[in-house]
Amino acid sequence: MILIYAFSNPWGTNISRRVLSELQKIIPSNNIDFQIVHFHPKAFFQKYIQNSTYSLIVGLGDLYGNFSKIHIETQAKNSYNQQPIYPFYPIFLDLSIPPLDYYDSNIFNISSNMGTFNCNWIAFSTQVYLNQKNNQNYQLFLHLPPRQNASFLATQIKILLENNHLL
Repeated sequence: MILIYAFSNPWGTNISRRVLSELQKIIPSNNIDFQIVHFHPKAFFQKYIQNSTYSLIVGLGDLYGNFSKIHIETQAKNSYNQQPIYPFYPIFLDLSIPPLDYYDSNIFNISSNMGTFNCNWIAFSTQVYLNQKNNQNYQLFLHLPPRQNASFLATQIKILLENNHLL
């Protein structure tokens, strides 16, 4: 089972929410759970990720700034609003991203800059959970450029997942 989640603003008009809607249209949902994160991600994490059995967790977040590529995040930081998320844990955790042998470098960029807010909080917390479970579950966090077409981004994400045998 796969979880694909996206952060949403109160109006559902941000890029990650729109891309999630497009993914729901183009990917069969037989073994995929599509979910929306409203507000702080702690309640979402406790409900959908903690104690879950997803083999792959895909997060979609909004990338702020003037960027044109989808950022594949590789690290999360133990920081949320200048406070540690988990005291006495490492400052950085590498995300357990699945093997991505095939991706288009014209569309995707490898990044290690999650920021220190909601996207980072959920990625760090998810990685702590996956590390504690000590199994072969993966998480893939994608920061999406805000000025791109949602349908185009969804198609590129689907191609990435298919080409790497994740769907």
